[in-house]
Amino acid sequence: MKILKRIRERGLHWFIETIKLKITFFLNNILYYFFSILPINNKKIIFESEGDLSDNSFALYDYMLKNNYTEKYKFIWAVDDIKNARKFKFPQTVFINRKYGIFDLKRAYHLATSRYIIFDHYNILSNVKKRRNQIVLNLWHGVGYKAIKNGKKVKEKSTFDFFDTLSDKLSLEFLKDFLECDPSKGVVLGYPRLDYFFRDNLEGKKFVKSLVGDKNKVLLWMPTFRQSINPELSEEYDYSETGLPIVYTADAMIKLNDYLIKENTTIILKIHHLQAKLPIFKKEFSNIILMSDDDLRDNNVQLYQFISQMDGLITDYSSIAIDYLLLGRPIIFTLDDYEEYEKHRGFYKKDIKKYMPGEQVYNYDEFLIAIKNIIDNKDLYKEDRTKILPLYHKFKDGESSSRVLKFLKIER
Repeated sequence: MKILKRIRERGLHWFIETIKLKITFFLNNILYYFFSILPINNKKIIFESEGDLSDNSFALYDYMLKNNYTEKYKFIWAVDDIKNARKFKFPQTVFINRKYGIFDLKRAYHLATSRYIIFDHYNILSNVKKRRNQIVLNLWHGVGYKAIKNGKKVKEKSTFDFFDTLSDKLSLEFLKDFLECDPSKGVVLGYPRLDYFFRDNLEGKKFVKSLVGDKNKVLLWMPTFRQSINPELSEEYDYSETGLPIVYTADAMIKLNDYLIKENTTIILKIHHLQAKLPIFKKEFSNIILMSDDDLRDNNVQLYQFISQMDGLITDYSSIAIDYLLLGRPIIFTLDDYEEYEKHRGFYKKDIKKYMPGEQVYNYDEFLIAIKNIIDNKDLYKEDRTKILPLYHKFKDGESSSRVLKFLKIER
């Protein structure tokens, strides 16, 4: 029998945990359908994000808090760490378990009786059939360059009613393919998190100042975490001491830090938490600062409040480059593994480099030249960014949160 074979392969513990998970799912579903006999509350909104209280969902929620929507609406946040979330003492806000494998009566009640479910990573209504008058909005979390790599399609009992995107051109085209849905579900409203780019963001300024002091320039480096392109080429730099593109060794890191000291410049390096465990990052560098989501959370700063304070961006194939276009500042693309990446993972378009308006560097020397250009205020790709921007962004006004709420007919 298949089940006995799996128990032999994976162990009895796996079997017991699987049974417990199935029972939990079943009980959660029963509770949801039980509470579905109750009327829907048109003033209740559920939010979800990957990384508690973050990304597009939090930016929209933050806007509502600051504009007195608490007088009419009640908010429910699906989070991984309820205890930590409660520390913030947000008004009119209840916390529920984000993971469906945890038994939660309160979650079932709110899922069944909330009018709006707004998420940017995981649709928490996917395990049950949504009620007729509920509205599910997928804010999503980025439009990128990578090829769409859809595996086995997971069948959901409820899918989203609409997905938010940045433009009716490349952004809509990419997301409707990535999400495998009809483009008519796409609504061009802009991402709420990008509204932070158009505000003063005193929180972000204070935090960056505390990190770097009075440095001449501050650059943000956000490389893509390479994990499992395929069995032949893992999306990891196993041969590298740093796990980084371009700067492969500890000696190269020291050399880069020395250069940055000379130029009175800091690079803030935001990498995957697994990558941060490499021995090289146990060493402290004066002008290369490691940044994590926990650091931002502990200082009550959202990622995009932080990004808005950077003088330039270093990245590769990440969607952050497309968001950063709105700031009109220089971008460096590290493309040293471009051919391998194209061969094994691929890109959304064959001529994808045309959509990367910035210095495209392939080795360490080119990397330093590109950094020096930013330090010296040589913006060589301003015109290219201006041409590409409308393909990805319809709006440049910091009013995305307002548009989302108007679309949903959520009024103060």
